Amino acid sequence: MRSAFNTRLIRASAAGAACLLAASCQTAPPIDRTSNAALFSVVPTCASGASANLADGLRIKYLGSDPDDPHRCMVQWSDRAHPLYFGFWSAEPKAPITEEARAAFLTALTGPVGASASFPMQGGRLWNRATVTHTSNGTIAVAGQTRTALELAVVLHDAQGRPDVRAETRYMIDRATGVLLRRQTVTPMANGEVTTTTIWQVGSLQEAG
Repeated sequence: MRSAFNTRLIRASAAGAACLLAASCQTAPPIDRTSNAALFSVVPTCASGASANLADGLRIKYLGSDPDDPHRCMVQWSDRAHPLYFGFWSAEPKAPITEEARAAFLTALTGPVGASASFPMQGGRLWNRATVTHTSNGTIAVAGQTRTALELAVVLHDAQGRPDVRAETRYMIDRATGVLLRRQTVTPMANGEVTTTTIWQVGSLQEAG
């Protein structure tokens, strides 16, 4: 299958975004996908006191973890705090993450490249199952500096069991801070091509202290 990766940055409104925001068009920096042996021995704690600017200038603040759940990170933008598990994943509205989902993310985050686990989606009409995979270790450029990152792919599977109907999202996660550096959706086209759309891109990152 021939794949043409046409990357673009799209704007999403804060009110309509279920999980993350992005804006203005920009070509995403390349990723060094060289595999290495370094792994998360433990999942990084939620970033606290750090801040970032997205490629469009949107200001992000990292407020640490929920006192009741260390994996539930509080991330603020547009004057609102958004709870994101592991700093990038939004569970079903008004429902905490399931233990199956938590275990799947922990498997992928702490395992080697290729580590994968699945979990059922809660009340999903379109998607009934998600698979999380640690797809690569590498580096990504942020404000001219090289940062070591881990890439996860989350694939949502069709509730009707159609193998060609799926939704894939890729997350690039900073190893030092756990901050989500980039989020992309991957869309197979009818002509066999693949379109990759960047919807979250950190342009600069200021660590706490």
